[in-house]
Amino acid sequence: GMRKLIADILEMTHIESGEKKREFSEVDIVEIAQNSIETAQPEADARSIGITLHNSAPVTMTADKGEIEIILNNLVTNAVKYNKDNGKVDITISQSENRFDITVSDTGIGLSEEEAGKLFNEFVRIKNQKTRNILGSGLGLSTVKKLALLYGGDVSVSSAPDAGSTFKVTLIRKQQIGQE
Repeated sequence: GMRKLIADILEMTHIESGEKKREFSEVDIVEIAQNSIETAQPEADARSIGITLHNSAPVTMTADKGEIEIILNNLVTNAVKYNKDNGKVDITISQSENRFDITVSDTGIGLSEEEAGKLFNEFVRIKNQKTRNILGSGLGLSTVKKLALLYGGDVSVSSAPDAGSTFKVTLIRKQQIGQE
């Protein structure tokens, strides 16, 4: 747990300071999502949580592969971690003329409107009876937000207690910020 916290803090620090070297190439968001699912699959299997990716065709964009991996790994692992046993996770990746949307929905414990409003701040962990045994640094979703902003996009959540959550990350196509 301590190693993960240190790694999360270092990643956040590099992003905020602009010291993170960004390497842009054509990346397939669907392939990265498949890898994120493989990472989360053992925990999902142990709790009988089904994960479905609703895309099979490649969806490519110019991006730093590591940054897209961070976004998807955080969203998918959280969807499993905060889910109910026998739940499900649905992942959809869509694109339009100038943007990409990554949507991850779960059937998990959900959030109140007040909790959702705090969620993307640093070191925020929603603490209640349902989350007390779930480990985390409180940096994952704030990192997702910072990365989405680097791509001219954003992240949002819609949720209700005991009804699950849907996270949507929007990234803008051909983003030039930080590519000079």
